Amino acid sequence: MAFLPLNAFASDELITGRGLPETYTEVTAQKTTSGSTLIFSDSPEMVYRNGVLYRDTVSGDVRIFFHHVNAMETNKKLAVILSNEQMRPVKYSVANNSIGNAGWHYLKVGKETQQKYFSGVHNKTEGNLGFGNNTELLTGRGYVLEPAQLLVGTIDLHTDRPVQVSVIMCDEKTDLDLYNEYAPVQPMDEHPLRGTFDDADWNYTVSAPLNTDNNKVYMLELASEEQGFARGKDGTTGKDAVNYGNYGIVYSVNFTISGNKPAAMYLNPLGGLFAGYGVLKKAGEEKILPLPQDKVAIGDSYDDLLKLGVLEPGTYSFIWSPPGASNLPVRLYWMQDGSL
Repeated sequence: MAFLPLNAFASDELITGRGLPETYTEVTAQKTTSGSTLIFSDSPEMVYRNGVLYRDTVSGDVRIFFHHVNAMETNKKLAVILSNEQMRPVKYSVANNSIGNAGWHYLKVGKETQQKYFSGVHNKTEGNLGFGNNTELLTGRGYVLEPAQLLVGTIDLHTDRPVQVSVIMCDEKTDLDLYNEYAPVQPMDEHPLRGTFDDADWNYTVSAPLNTDNNKVYMLELASEEQGFARGKDGTTGKDAVNYGNYGIVYSVNFTISGNKPAAMYLNPLGGLFAGYGVLKKAGEEKILPLPQDKVAIGDSYDDLLKLGVLEPGTYSFIWSPPGASNLPVRLYWMQDGSL
C-alpha cells in the first residue's frame, strides 16, 4: 500500500465544545451505485434462539455483512455457510474475510473489523462446491461466542453460479452441515435490519471544486434518510427490505480541493457514538485512517469534529463504510486550515 506524503495528511485532532459551523454551503454531488450484492444479517441482532438468522441465494460479486450478539446463557456458535443446491459445481473465491474479535465492547468490535477490512492485507482463498456440499467461511467450523459477546464481519466473495448463503447460530458442538438443513428461520426483531441489496458500492462525486481560500465552509451529509437508504428484499420472506443506516455499503466520496491554501477536512458523527476506519486517497496513494485514533469512539457530543487531514490542492477520494454498532448519519466538512 502506498501512503500519502506527510505534508498531505495530519494526525487526527478532536475538536469539541465549540459548536458546528453555523454557516456552510451544502455541496451537490452526483451519486452512482455499482458493485457487489450485499447480504446484510443484523436482525435479530440480539439472538435469543438457535436458528437461521438470514438466508438467500446469490451469485457473482457478493459482500456479506453480519452483526450478531449471543443473547443466550451458554456459549453458542455463529457460522456463515455457503451451500450448493444446484447440480453443477460452484467455483467460489473469497478476496476479503474481515472478521473481528468477538467482545463485549460493541464499538470496539465494529472498529477492529473495519481496520481489517480497509487494511488491504487479505489472504485470498478459493474452492469448489459440488452438489449438496457446504463450506463455512468464518473459520471452517464457525466462531464460538460467549454470552453477551458480539461478532461483526465483512466478507467479499465471488461465485460463478448461484450459491445459498446462510448465517446461523447454534449450540457449540452442533454439526453445521446437518443443522443447516433443518434449522428454523428466526423472525426479525423490532429492528428490521436484514436483506439482500444490489449495488453495494455508492460513489459520490462532488460537482464543483472546493475552494476554501475565502474561509468558505463546505458540508456533505451521508447515510441519512434524506440521502436515501438501500432498498432490497428479505430473502427469507420475499418482503421489501430497507437498510436503515446503509450498513455494509461502501462509500467513495470524490472531491477536488482548489485554491492556494491548504484545506482541513473533518468528520462529524451527527448521529451519536461512532468508531470506524476509512481510507483517504490521492493520485493512487492512500492512507488508512482510524476514526478516531487516540480513543475508541467519538460522538459523545453532537459537535465533535474529527480532523481527518490537511489537504493540498488536488483530487481526493474518501472511502468509508458505516461501522457496526456506530450511529448515523455523518457529515463531512471542508474549510480553510486553522479556521477553527
